[in-house]
Amino acid sequence: MKSSRQISATASTLLAGLLILVACLLAYAPVLHGKFLWDDLYLVGANPFFKSPRFVFEVFRHYLFLDSFSVYYRPVQNISYIVDYAIWNKDPFGYHLSNILFHAASAFLLFLVIRRCLRAMPAEGIPAGYADSAAFCAGLLWAVHPIHNAAVAYVAGRADSIAMMFALAGWLLFFNDSTGWRRTAAWVLAAFCVLVALCAKEIAAIWMALFTIYLFGFDRSMPLRVKLIAAGSLLGILGIYIWLRHLPGPRVAQEGLAYPPFLDRVILMLRALGDYTSLIFFPGNLHMERSVWNAPDYLSQAAWQGNIRAEYLSLAGLATIALFAFACWSKLPGRRIRVLGVSWFVLGFLPISNLFPLNAQVAEHWIYMASAGYLVMLAGFACAVPARYQRSLALLVPLAVVALGVRTAYRAADWADPETFYRQTIAAGGFPERVALNLAEVLSEKGKPMEAEAVLRDTLKQFPDYPPVRIQLGTNLLAQGRKAEAEQYLNFAPAAADHVAASTPQSWRAALNLAAMRYNAHQPDAAIAILDDAMRRYPGVWDLEQYRAEIQQVSKGPAAALPDVEAFAARNWWHMDSHMMLVRLHIAAGDYSDALAECNDAATLDIHSPIPFEQAARARVMAHQLPQAVAAQVAAIARTPGQPAQYTMLAAILNQMNRPDEAMAAEHEADLLREGGAGG
Repeated sequence: MKSSRQISATASTLLAGLLILVACLLAYAPVLHGKFLWDDLYLVGANPFFKSPRFVFEVFRHYLFLDSFSVYYRPVQNISYIVDYAIWNKDPFGYHLSNILFHAASAFLLFLVIRRCLRAMPAEGIPAGYADSAAFCAGLLWAVHPIHNAAVAYVAGRADSIAMMFALAGWLLFFNDSTGWRRTAAWVLAAFCVLVALCAKEIAAIWMALFTIYLFGFDRSMPLRVKLIAAGSLLGILGIYIWLRHLPGPRVAQEGLAYPPFLDRVILMLRALGDYTSLIFFPGNLHMERSVWNAPDYLSQAAWQGNIRAEYLSLAGLATIALFAFACWSKLPGRRIRVLGVSWFVLGFLPISNLFPLNAQVAEHWIYMASAGYLVMLAGFACAVPARYQRSLALLVPLAVVALGVRTAYRAADWADPETFYRQTIAAGGFPERVALNLAEVLSEKGKPMEAEAVLRDTLKQFPDYPPVRIQLGTNLLAQGRKAEAEQYLNFAPAAADHVAASTPQSWRAALNLAAMRYNAHQPDAAIAILDDAMRRYPGVWDLEQYRAEIQQVSKGPAAALPDVEAFAARNWWHMDSHMMLVRLHIAAGDYSDALAECNDAATLDIHSPIPFEQAARARVMAHQLPQAVAAQVAAIARTPGQPAQYTMLAAILNQMNRPDEAMAAEHEADLLREGGAGG
């Protein structure tokens, strides 16, 4: 039976968790009703691997982005989207809520881990109860810090919080106080959590390194034999992860990437360190990715003078290194805590320091893990503050929490509106050549093609060698009906087309638009020739295969289109759109049994889509199987009950069956839905 002290300790821990959760919900409330943006549009949109539980194991055989050069291996991130899709369908609210809950759970577990680490430290003059209060303050400050917006307010950024959540859970499970088989079970579960963390994001390998350093350098409670077993287990987990990473197979490297020489990377490292330190203490000008060093800007004295204002980042980086050195070698109370914090931060910072190749120089979400180490170091300094100042220091924490929380909420509001987010990012200098593409797309969706064109033309002037802007400008002009202008931007010479294909993701869109221009000009053979050439450069791209099959179907009949689509669907059993095109081709060819078989299989590839049942209903009608058609259409309605067209189709089938009363009821329901939609 638990003692009153144990009950009180449990209640205090739960209260701390509740406060952290409430703080996270309040700080990120503005984004709950936000929309999807940037990579969200693929990961919870075009991504084929999140719409059905059938893909829980299939995601381990693919990289996160299908049509890309990246080798991000994050199957657990996809699994989290599978759960969200099952619960929330396409409602962004649920996905944002999940992100906040992942972050809150990470902050709570961070509090527990820091508390456990500080409690295990030698006294060193630390006041009684300091471990608990310092750990809670660190967890709460970390939870509301604005620098984590890119990992929380951005649905695509959840990999950091999921990896941290499982890594910290594994840490706590290893240090559990149980005995016997319960302890063994906890250790097995801890190993599983570490593997899940690795499969959420690669940064979990740094968590493993930090755990090992803590285990051998700081912990005195575990026997050496147990520590060695733990280290060996981590190596085994790492081996399993490496094997899993090889399941997708090799991916062709992106051409045209150039990394700075080593000396430039050292300067980059200092400036990145200075920038991250500045953002931790003064999170003002926040944007996803930032550039802190451009070597050509320093080739002349005038250039140096023009960039002198930015040199404070290098000085801040040097000052941070000096601070770390003082933290580790000073004999003030809390030295071991500071050493742990510095080790924590340095381990988290090294992979993002620019000493190794990266796809950006500084990105806020990269500091997600390392920032916690900074707070641990500050906790080590705080315990060295004389007792007469401790109360004043404690009063600063709630003020800091409120200030940081307000700044986080203000920044989260940027993420809620895509246009605001993209404009703010461009204004802050955050990779405008990439962000401009998204801004132009948002403007086009809002019916502002001329504004989108202006954004693209301005960006192309600044970055004339960036093909995606050129391609999107061509697409924009084509949508406006300015075909001759569009072709100038979409058409590449053969050598240039090869280079663009090898260096630019999704540049096949240029060929797709060119083929559409030829086909709409009644030149189907020319369109197919363009598509064939593009498919050589971009093998396995469904959009190209699909358009070619559509042209074949119209010009030569469904039988001509079937073989290629069947081959694609066979290679990619998980690709719903290819299966649905097979359904349409089989129906057009009169092969209703094959069409129905494809419908049955496709229905399990997207648990919310009514399309397989709609197509099954059409096939049943054409096969004169009207009762079965009604059943299929009712199933379609069950998946999307708010669509008037679904009831209209049901009414048409019922009329064919001479069931006018039921048909009238279905039409009435469609009318009510239309009126409700118009009123809304």
